[in-house]
Amino acid sequence: MQHKMTLVSLFFIGLMVASCDVERSEKYQALLAERDSLYTEAVASKGGFDNALNTINEIEAALEAVRVQENIIMMENQEGNTNKAVSEINAIQQTLQENRQKISQLEKQLAEQGASSKALNETVSRLKKQLEEKDTYINSLKDELQQSKQQIANLNEQVSDLNENINELNSNLDVMSVQNAAQQATIENQDVMLNTVWVCIAPQKTLIEKGVLSKGGLFSSSEISKQGFDKSQFEVANKRDLELIPLNTKKPKIMTTHPEGSYQLNEGEGGALTLQILDKEAFWSMSNYLVVSIK
Repeated sequence: MQHKMTLVSLFFIGLMVASCDVERSEKYQALLAERDSLYTEAVASKGGFDNALNTINEIEAALEAVRVQENIIMMENQEGNTNKAVSEINAIQQTLQENRQKISQLEKQLAEQGASSKALNETVSRLKKQLEEKDTYINSLKDELQQSKQQIANLNEQVSDLNENINELNSNLDVMSVQNAAQQATIENQDVMLNTVWVCIAPQKTLIEKGVLSKGGLFSSSEISKQGFDKSQFEVANKRDLELIPLNTKKPKIMTTHPEGSYQLNEGEGGALTLQILDKEAFWSMSNYLVVSIK
């Protein structure tokens, strides 16, 4: 029995010695190093994969924000806020540029890690294509907005020119209006002067005293004074409105010259006469004065 125990002990001792020899061998040490390397690579690969997913999520969120902003830009353009729309497009272009850089870094990272995930590579390619399409569309939209802005600027310039022309026309109209008013006033004054007549009906003695009639002499009768007289003794009238002139006497003497047939004397109540002008133009053709001597 003791002999058997001794053999077993010797067997285990041999195994331990052999095991120690394996652990000290180069092949075993190489396997351990490879295992550690694979573990480290797996951990790093997982970290890189997580970073890639985070980057992809950021890019997709940015693309969604761009889509929302595009609708806002279109509304602003329709409302005429082209300056604000162009400013927001510049911000979008900056966002797209930043995400293109993220894609480039992600592609470089995956290439360095030797990532072979087909789904991951396809996602990166899809996002890259979307960024390129958005960039093309935004550039086109920016060109359209710039053209709209230029058209608006041209229209504003045309409106400004039209306003200047209108102001100039209004200024000319004001000048013409002043001139027309002056001309109209002149015409009216001339019309008044042309149609103004002076009427004086008074006793002969009064007419002589006021200098309207000359005194006359032994062989001459009184007549209209040639020395001039005071017009304040006359009533002023418009010959176009003057038709009937009451003389308030039975024996008037018309001292001024008026063509026969252009007037007549009508007898009224009590025998008082009224001078009726039959032809106004003819009656006043020889003189704008009517002097009547009454008793």
